[in-house]
Amino acid sequence: MRKARAWMARMAGLFGRARRERELAAELEAHLALHIEDNVRAGMAPTEARRQALIKLGGLEQAKELHRERRGIPALETLWQDLCYGLRTLRKTPGFTLAAVLTLGLGIGVNTAIFSVVNAALVRPLPYKDASRLILLRETNQRVGDVSVAYLDFLDWSRQSRSFAAMAAIHEVGFDLGGVAQPQRVNGCAVSPNLLSLLGTSPILGRDFLPEESKPGAAPAVILSYKLWQSLYGGRANALGKPLELSDKLYTIVGVLPAVFRLPHDADVLAPIGLWAGDPDLSDRGSRGDTSAIGRLAPGVTLTQARTEMDGIAARLAAEYPVTNSGVGASLKTVRDALVGDVRPAILLVFGAAMLVLLIACVNVAGLYLVRGAARAQEIAVRLTLGATRGRIAGQMLSESVLLAAMGGVAGFGLGIGGVAGLSRLIPPDAFSGLNLGIDRAQFFFVGLLVILVAVGFGLVPALEASRPDVQETLKEGGRGGSAGEGQHRLRNSFAVAQTALALMLLVGAGLMLKSLYRLLQVAPGFQPERVLAMEMDLRSSRYAMPAAKLRFWRQIVERVRALPGVENAAAGTVVPFTGNHDRGDITIDRLPLPAPGEFPHPDIHVVSPGFVSTMGIRLLRGRTFNEGDDEQSLPVALVNSTLVRRFWPGGDAVGKRFLYGHPRPGNRWITIVGVVEATKLYGLANPARFEVYLPMAQRPSGDMNLVVRSAADPASLTSAIRGAIAGVDRNLPIFDVETMNQFMQDSFSTRRFTLILLGLFSALALALAAVGIYGVVSYAAALRTHEIGIRMALGAAPAGVLRLVVGQGARLAAVGVAAGLAGALGLTRLLKSLLFGISASDPATFAAAAALLALVVLAASYVPARRAAKVDPLVALRHE
Repeated sequence: MRKARAWMARMAGLFGRARRERELAAELEAHLALHIEDNVRAGMAPTEARRQALIKLGGLEQAKELHRERRGIPALETLWQDLCYGLRTLRKTPGFTLAAVLTLGLGIGVNTAIFSVVNAALVRPLPYKDASRLILLRETNQRVGDVSVAYLDFLDWSRQSRSFAAMAAIHEVGFDLGGVAQPQRVNGCAVSPNLLSLLGTSPILGRDFLPEESKPGAAPAVILSYKLWQSLYGGRANALGKPLELSDKLYTIVGVLPAVFRLPHDADVLAPIGLWAGDPDLSDRGSRGDTSAIGRLAPGVTLTQARTEMDGIAARLAAEYPVTNSGVGASLKTVRDALVGDVRPAILLVFGAAMLVLLIACVNVAGLYLVRGAARAQEIAVRLTLGATRGRIAGQMLSESVLLAAMGGVAGFGLGIGGVAGLSRLIPPDAFSGLNLGIDRAQFFFVGLLVILVAVGFGLVPALEASRPDVQETLKEGGRGGSAGEGQHRLRNSFAVAQTALALMLLVGAGLMLKSLYRLLQVAPGFQPERVLAMEMDLRSSRYAMPAAKLRFWRQIVERVRALPGVENAAAGTVVPFTGNHDRGDITIDRLPLPAPGEFPHPDIHVVSPGFVSTMGIRLLRGRTFNEGDDEQSLPVALVNSTLVRRFWPGGDAVGKRFLYGHPRPGNRWITIVGVVEATKLYGLANPARFEVYLPMAQRPSGDMNLVVRSAADPASLTSAIRGAIAGVDRNLPIFDVETMNQFMQDSFSTRRFTLILLGLFSALALALAAVGIYGVVSYAAALRTHEIGIRMALGAAPAGVLRLVVGQGARLAAVGVAAGLAGALGLTRLLKSLLFGISASDPATFAAAAALLALVVLAASYVPARRAAKVDPLVALRHE
């Protein structure tokens, strides 16, 4: 203990002596600086001024020794001293420090929030083993693009393919959860028993499916998602082996999936696909409903090679089964691409815009640093005269920039956390198929990298520029303070031009998105979405196995809902626009040549009740709609949309014409067209209208349908009453996807809206930063010319002339910035092409409007310091130091 105390006392003595030496050195340097400054003012050159000052102090050798001692300080102590000095300097200029920290914090915060999206969608590893080798496979139809996979085609793929080490099928199914107080729909997937092993995933509780559990007649088994396990059983392990009632059938729980497990399809439960072997969706090669496949590439096989092989297999299947497979190919994409979908361009665009905002913030702070460096020119000149090197001066200024960047990083990280919460409400709900936004280790590394880049980005050039002043000229100016050199003037102007150009690029992007969204909203959807509520129900219970039971249920529901107060009309239909659901089929048109296999008209098929057309507000163009007489006893009838009529009956009337549902075969009855309705934008406002055929519900009853209700006021207010009416018919029936048609329509362009909102926010922020940058440059330039302005005004110059002089500088900077920004925008807006609708990426009106807006803002920012300069008193200006 005594040794420790002695050691601590010795160390304290050493530190105390070092502190006294530093204080003595500082005092000597201060005296030396004063004598050097006096000598320079007297006309001596800097070197001679320093030599004479040392002689006058009478301590030449002592000063030399001091200089050598100071240069011998270890690097870490030097860095620590620089940081402490930088902190003291920043504390003495709170206005500059606050402005710089807020500016950098905004730039870093914006990027932190956006990086959470980039990280979730494009960076964070997927919860699969070697996910880059996993490929999602679907089929393509030359008439409609990507479609689901016929299960029989999948079986042929898995037998014939050598490019994949293994393949698994995923078939979307839905269940009604039984044994609970509140009716509940459960999304599920019927999967090949090797799916989890193919993905490299194991249940966290229980086991995987056994091969024999996928054979017809096997005891039904099910694996629960982590979320459903928690909600039903509170995370208890005794859930294993328990029965679970799903759609009137008991399944045995054999496992629980990890919490991070995700599939391209939303799934609360997994079941062996063999249990659905007799289902028409799986046993008919022509049925392509809700099935996809996942394959793992074999070692050494590339995605291009797999595509080539699958194209060959698809061609062989088309030759072998021409009726069902003509024109059918294979579509392959990585699982990450399948999860991210079409939002990747929007994510990259917004991330690029956020980086532009950060770049503008760095340029803005660099401009502030240049002004501050000019104000410290005399101090830096004295340091250089005392023997400091340019590198030492630049390093000290860089340490200040590191401190500012670190403080900006802390502020930005806090803003970014709040921004993540806001983004989670802006992003389309199904954009990432369950990939959650959040803060993780990658966020910390990203912010740390930004801090380093920002510190160098805004600190390096000003530090190098400030470390090379004209020493003799600066010291001669003395009390009037150092003036900026021509190089610093050019740098400040360059920074202002850069901010203007970058801000214009963001403004053009936001303007294009705004105009595109406006054009999209002008598109007629083909129906009237106002005051319409939709909700889906699926009659999976064995009570509705017969068509008559289904028909009776829907008629009772529609009748009860129509009788509710505030309801104008109600109807049922299998598909409503913008939901993404569809049911398609081939048709054969009477009196037209029989098409080749794969070339039959392939419209969307809607089964609807009487009143559906009027409830949805779809315009009847010719003929009539369905009525109660269109039942199973009457002749088959149909409605067709105008798109189908224009294609197959151009210039004629389709009413009274006939077609077959499907291909000609014995027993297939002709369907007579009784009416023509307006085409609806079934797949979104930006997509073209497709062929549509409407069939009466009484002639083709369906279990899975949507109830649509048109109300006199807000339709959402009727939700509770409608649920009560449905419970009066079947209280155990789950109701899901309850939404107004207006909301469905807005969700269809949510990616565009999300992109527009963020680009608009970033553009406003960039515009404000650019205005501040221009204001700072013009204001500082006007301050430097105060003496000149005083002379001009003393000689008779009018305030208006001074106003034009100062504003003219801002106008010249704006002109150069706008020209550079327009050139940059022409290149970058090409990235917007996939997100635009009804507008070119180089729309002249948008470019001109953005340039005009930016020019007005810049001129307004220049006018404030110009007006102040025009009001200066000539006598005060002439005495200006």
